[in-house]
Amino acid sequence: MLDVVIVGGGPSGLTLAILLIQACMKVKVLERRPEIGSHSRAIGIHPPALDVLDLAGVGDEVVSRGIKIREGVGISRGKVIASLDFGVLPGPHKYVLALPQNETVRILRSRLHELDPEAFLGGVEFCGYTEGTQQRGLSIRTTHVGDSLGTSVAELDTRYLVGADGTQSSVRESMCLTFGGSRYPDHYVMGDYPDTTDFGSTAALFLHHDGIVESFPLPGNIRRWVAWTSASEKKDLSELVRLRTGHLADPKSCTMESQFRSSNRRVSDMVNGHVVLLGDAAHEVSPIGGQGMALGLIDAMALATILACGGDVSALLKRFSAQRLQAAKIAGRQAHLNMALGRSFPGKFSRFRDYGFQTLVSSGNIRTAVARKFTMTSLP
Repeated sequence: MLDVVIVGGGPSGLTLAILLIQACMKVKVLERRPEIGSHSRAIGIHPPALDVLDLAGVGDEVVSRGIKIREGVGISRGKVIASLDFGVLPGPHKYVLALPQNETVRILRSRLHELDPEAFLGGVEFCGYTEGTQQRGLSIRTTHVGDSLGTSVAELDTRYLVGADGTQSSVRESMCLTFGGSRYPDHYVMGDYPDTTDFGSTAALFLHHDGIVESFPLPGNIRRWVAWTSASEKKDLSELVRLRTGHLADPKSCTMESQFRSSNRRVSDMVNGHVVLLGDAAHEVSPIGGQGMALGLIDAMALATILACGGDVSALLKRFSAQRLQAAKIAGRQAHLNMALGRSFPGKFSRFRDYGFQTLVSSGNIRTAVARKFTMTSLP
């Protein structure tokens, strides 16, 4: 019998698998997508997440492939009105690392294969589970993706099932849990373009009265642009970048562009017996601020520590659920504030916002607190 079956081969699921195998546990990861996607997706890895990746044995490689963002600036009307220096952060990682999520996944998959070449099952879909006896544990039903005839149905017996399968979690659905919360009215468009700015490794936030534009460096002299838009606004990102920032983002050279909205949702409990939810399957926060991946990786570290204990860990799992949901609640509030400050502010109200930004970082102590909150180093 397996110790843990993990549904979902994203950063959280892969990291959990690696940490458990390092603790000499028998693990399988089910991922319905056989190949790693080309979409860069999330790019920010905060210091607490880098600490977890260090434990998984991939920290050095991840850092070597990414861009260290050591400073962020706020720009309004062509002038820098505020700056944050991440050198004030505690610990070894005094920066936010920018690395496309698909590259992070590739590194984690390689590490998992190094530890156990048979742990990752790509192209395999979770179909459901049934509770067994104390000796038999859970029975997990799987099938190969695209098998409409059901000829590839198989079962895996395991002590624990972990759903790390994202906001549309099949494991959560099989647990009959409500994913309560709200969907925000904010719309965003993002894209990756050749970097024509002189920001280098600095992140830039353009505080425009029509809505914020964020700009982050990526490896390979690429820049990620993210713009807030209204529901009715034309979503031509290169034009929004030009109008709001004065910089050029050549649409013909764009390597990725997508639109998204955001939600703040959580389950009431991440644990039901021997079934546990992880990351976005348990709690969804706005992508603005890049907190989602870090929350999931910290979930993975906390859960791995508990499951590696062996024996009856039900009390520890109950505490795990309460603590991680509280952390997600705090992160959700921060993400909501980030979004609110990035919305359109007509006329004189945008000047009040700018003044607020300037005031917030004018004091050294406050500036340090803001840097810690922005990078999640103050989260429980």
